Amino acid sequence: MTDAPAEELDDIEDDLDDASDEGREIVDGIRESDEGALRAAVRYGGDDHEVVYLRDDIAAQFSAAELDERVETLVMKGLGDPTEEGALFDFGSLDATVRWYDAVVVAHFPVREWSGLVFTFDRESDSLDAIVDEYF
Repeated sequence: MTDAPAEELDDIEDDLDDASDEGREIVDGIRESDEGALRAAVRYGGDDHEVVYLRDDIAAQFSAAELDERVETLVMKGLGDPTEEGALFDFGSLDATVRWYDAVVVAHFPVREWSGLVFTFDRESDSLDAIVDEYF
């Protein structure tokens, strides 16, 4: 874990070789936005996941076990939305899902069938509004 989201976003961007151009643009948009709104970034693949960024105030709120449970829940939500949905084949590949909660927005970006990225943001964020307006 690190407190430098720009460095970790570089690493995430490197993992997007197979991702869509839109996914890469979203990472660029997050990098250029107010990073203070970014709460956490998680990279997952198969049975493994890694918290690549966690804002200090968020880390202070939870024990390691509580945080791990939350991250696992976020990853499971991402795995629950496959990139290809049989009945919706004519829609094309899933680029992202966004869940709006009262205080937090969770954005999932699948990279491959069993891997992806999860970003959480403060809901009241001008930078998030700009990202959503531009990409969704």
